[in-house]
Amino acid sequence: MTRFPRRLTVFLFLTCVTGPFGSLLQAQVAADHVLQPGKFPLPNTGTYLAGELVIVDPVNRRGGLRLDGDGGERYHAGPLHYFAMLPYGMIWLNGAPAELRDVPIGTHVHGYFYVPPVGEESTIPPLPKDMEQFQLKHNHAVSLEDDFSFYQRRGQSWQVVSIDANKGKINVAPSGQMAKDGINTPYTFDIEDVTKVWKGRTLVDLADIAPEQVVQFNLGWSPGWRDKEFKVSEIWLDDDSRKFATDLQRRRHVKYQKQRWLPGWIDSVEDNDFGGGTVTLTLFGGMDPSLYAELKATQEKGFGVAVAEKSLRTWFHRSDKKIGQVIEWKEAENPPPGSSGIQVRLKFTELLDGYRPGRAVRVKCHDWLFVTMPSEERLKTIEEQKRSAVFSLP
Repeated sequence: MTRFPRRLTVFLFLTCVTGPFGSLLQAQVAADHVLQPGKFPLPNTGTYLAGELVIVDPVNRRGGLRLDGDGGERYHAGPLHYFAMLPYGMIWLNGAPAELRDVPIGTHVHGYFYVPPVGEESTIPPLPKDMEQFQLKHNHAVSLEDDFSFYQRRGQSWQVVSIDANKGKINVAPSGQMAKDGINTPYTFDIEDVTKVWKGRTLVDLADIAPEQVVQFNLGWSPGWRDKEFKVSEIWLDDDSRKFATDLQRRRHVKYQKQRWLPGWIDSVEDNDFGGGTVTLTLFGGMDPSLYAELKATQEKGFGVAVAEKSLRTWFHRSDKKIGQVIEWKEAENPPPGSSGIQVRLKFTELLDGYRPGRAVRVKCHDWLFVTMPSEERLKTIEEQKRSAVFSLP
């Protein structure tokens, strides 16, 4: 729906919190940092959780984790930990940006979570009465990464100490820069003849794993999960295999974003007196740098901007969009989690009703082809929009 005259300029001002935070501000960060509409989290405020990805709603970017065992009864008697990705929540797989639908069921993942943002308390329904003792309030994720990505992005790799294929055990020790969270001590994992072993671009056998090799791996479920036992489900033995896995996922990610457009949100809008206006928006972070570069290189041609939901779903985005002319492009250093640091001001001759501060949008580069998304990815009715606002627990 087109929105008509108010005032002259609407700024799509991709704002983000930048620069160092003072000690006073840091001291005010509570144990539970409550996210506010239209604001990114403060650095280092999320709660770390890890577990196996058991169920996903890839369209609405939600899922459920079997949390890492702690020796308690949650594993035997408790529920999954259900979560929603924040609009700016970032996902990585095999060292490259990803979507939740890219991550295979059964993958062990690491994430940083927050209590529900203001106004989003009902997105993840409460657990039944008989499960209340297992309720965890941190259920909105700013990041989710497989083991490969989590450790590699923090500078930690693993050195094989020994492997006993007959007993199904592999001993490894961390090397490089130690990750703050996750596993950062020598560890023994289960390994099986169904484990995928990569060398170069080829699958090889367990016999190709040898002491002193520097590896990355992904973990999965093991019968001893309750006591933090894991199985190596996939392992990469050399740089060539890791680079190949990363590049393949990167290409998948780039294709996906070009078809669905880059996500962001609107920071401010100023209406013109006689129609149109100027909008200021922020592009979310976690995308491949080439996508931002293509937008920047073609900014003189204008960007298409479609309204999206907090799940980043759109309606019929190739039609339900307006083209804005770029007035200003800014890049800030050290953006907060979830932000790309890119700020854009756009001038429109008409404004959509959804161009409002805090609303999510999808931004299209002029040179990207228009693609009609499958029906189940699009919102088609108000009733469907309401249903999609709440995660339907199994």
